[in-house]
Amino acid sequence: MQHHLEEVSQELQALFEIEVLHWPGVTTRQMFGYPSYQVKDRLFAFLVTSDVVLTQLRAADRESLARHHAIQKFKTGERELKYWAQVTVKDKRDLGVVMPFVRKSYEIALARALDK
Repeated sequence: MQHHLEEVSQELQALFEIEVLHWPGVTTRQMFGYPSYQVKDRLFAFLVTSDVVLTQLRAADRESLARHHAIQKFKTGERELKYWAQVTVKDKRDLGVVMPFVRKSYEIALARALDK
């Protein structure tokens, strides 16, 4: 398991939070040892060093993201979570490509929470 390294991802986290913390209902807390982002207690993203992990994307969205950016499946120990897309963000431009998919993950999490 990778660990969140504050000094490596401080700028990523700050830029990420400038946007997502303004979305309705978003909360943040440590989960799996990483800064994570939820809406109505539904996890939609978290940060791992210089990576963004998206937990709520549909298959078509993961495929679309993969056309623009290399993605991998999130692993925790030996377990691979095949529906969670992990994307390395090297700079602001990469983050700009990823943010519309973060928004989709947020919207899906919100819709699922409201359907309960």
